[in-house]
Amino acid sequence: MDNLYRKSPLFLGLLITIPLVAAQNLRTTTLFPLPSIPTVSAIAIQPVQSTQSFQPPQSIQPSQPIALNTLVAAPSGFPSPLPDGVARTASGKPIPCSPKNVKLNPSTHKLISECVETSFCAAPPGSPVNATGLGVCFPRLCRRDEYPFGYGTYGGGQGRRKNATQIPIPPMCPKGTFCPDTGSGCRLEVEIGGTCELARDEQCMTPPPNPNISAKENKAICLNTVCMVATQPLSARCTIENTTYVSDLNKGAAGGGQFISYVIKHDCLAPNLFCDPTGSTDGPICQKMKNLREKCRFDGECRSNNCAEMSNTCTLAPETTFQLAPWQWLATIMSIILLLASASLVLAFFHRRRRYVRYHELQEYYYEQMSLRRSILALHAAAAAEKNLGAKGPTKRAWPTLR
Repeated sequence: MDNLYRKSPLFLGLLITIPLVAAQNLRTTTLFPLPSIPTVSAIAIQPVQSTQSFQPPQSIQPSQPIALNTLVAAPSGFPSPLPDGVARTASGKPIPCSPKNVKLNPSTHKLISECVETSFCAAPPGSPVNATGLGVCFPRLCRRDEYPFGYGTYGGGQGRRKNATQIPIPPMCPKGTFCPDTGSGCRLEVEIGGTCELARDEQCMTPPPNPNISAKENKAICLNTVCMVATQPLSARCTIENTTYVSDLNKGAAGGGQFISYVIKHDCLAPNLFCDPTGSTDGPICQKMKNLREKCRFDGECRSNNCAEMSNTCTLAPETTFQLAPWQWLATIMSIILLLASASLVLAFFHRRRRYVRYHELQEYYYEQMSLRRSILALHAAAAAEKNLGAKGPTKRAWPTLR
């Protein structure tokens, strides 16, 4: 065989060429197509065509929503310079975020975002909905609460770090507008039938005046993320929203397990009506509120908003202020006065007994001391008399004579 290889160079060439050709045919079949290799001219940088110009957010007024529709279509990043307050890395680049990850926690219903509490995530318009990392954390343009969380030198993750700067607090929205949960800028109130955020009744516009309802009761409410009129009359069809809030008290050192609370909202005319989910076969209808000691199923049925679990009756809420009758005030004051007088008499009695015992102890001590003093004086007088007799000499004793 070795002689054959040495004598036939053509045979060796065939052995090498045939596998290469077979492999090439396998790769070029329709089952495994190869992408075409681009040429040098094909990978040249193409200029981005844009007919719009970028407006930095510094020009946005606090009473207006942020205008991000001025960005170029599908840019690779935000143009520079970026406004002050944008979170940056150590190298000075803005920290990216994803607007698709801005949502509510399913258990606590707290807003979750990749940005800190003092900023919100915004991406250029035209960006894909499921895009990741195209947004930038801009400083919040408005606030809902008077004392928002995360601001100040020791808030927002600043702590006691060196050179910590105080983050400016954004303004509150004027009347007729609202600040969304993200704080991206004040928006006009939503009309009836529009979309609103969870538990944000102030986002809904006040309904038009109703002659049958007072202006105080003519309100709008956000139910199931839709603005509705909360003036449904008795026996009318109603909409109900039941939201469950689960706290995380079981985490950390607090312990104590999870705390669950239920918030039931409806569009019936408050405060005299509630939405009964089993009121009729057609669906929920508005029913009258129940008074104290009436049977109930949930808190929303009672005027006191408290349905006792053990008795299933309407009872006073724990935070209700207890009102005392005048006779109860009088009885309480008289009881206090009698208690103080009794205590004073008891203390005086014990004090007199103690003084009496002490007086007898002092009297016995006085008599004992006086008796000892008399004994000492008598002994002293006897000793003095005997000394005086010894100084005169012995006296002659007269013996009696016998007769």
